[in-house]
Amino acid sequence: MIKELWQYIATSTELPVAKKMGFLKEAIAMGARSKRCQRQWNAHYLRCKEVIVAATQRAVQKRTVLVFGAGSLNDIPLSYLSSQFFKVILVDLVFLKPARRLASNYRNVELIEHDVTESLDWLYQGKTLVQPPSMWLDDSSIDLVISLNLITQLPLIPVRWLMDEFDLSEPEADIVGKQLIFAHLRYLKQFSGEVCLIADRVDIELDPLGVELDRFDPWWDVEQPKVDIHWEWEVMPLGESNSSKSQKNLIGFSIL
Repeated sequence: MIKELWQYIATSTELPVAKKMGFLKEAIAMGARSKRCQRQWNAHYLRCKEVIVAATQRAVQKRTVLVFGAGSLNDIPLSYLSSQFFKVILVDLVFLKPARRLASNYRNVELIEHDVTESLDWLYQGKTLVQPPSMWLDDSSIDLVISLNLITQLPLIPVRWLMDEFDLSEPEADIVGKQLIFAHLRYLKQFSGEVCLIADRVDIELDPLGVELDRFDPWWDVEQPKVDIHWEWEVMPLGESNSSKSQKNLIGFSIL
């Protein structure tokens, strides 16, 4: 806990909203959880890397690859992408020091802290406005786009912020959540190169014996693209946050 607090204090973000709304705190917490659940998470990371390598083979040219949700870089075959593409652009709202150190080993890798929703400044102010993202759409050199474990996470912090800080009602919050997911999906489909999506499709709660207690739709009822490859991710083993429940997510890989 002390280490995480110091990491929070010592980390600066290019976008002030990342710290104000809680994205930096969440990134640090996720980093700590990935270490505690290393065995379970590494299996998921490996599958992500495998399907990204497969997606790379679909790119007709290999000028630029653009990765949204790059975060920790743990689920990215960075050395492979660097060797295959002239330029690698990794995008997330927050990059912690371990990721920056890793990326610095590759001359053609660029980390960019960017709000992929392009709406957080409005949401931070309590405005329920979600605009269509447009960054990089005019870059014709992008031959592969990867949205990595990101799309279903986009609504979580903004919706909680609006409800806590501005008393947004649940029906209004639900609309914002749907808009954020739909806007990202539509954004991805506008790129001219190959586009692949890696995201959870179903979140399942289990009891200590592994019996299903409940399942949730992380897509907020937005229609999901067809899954080409799927696997399970034991995202929260028994005892990680609750001794009576665990959670696994069904992850899907889609070519859009």
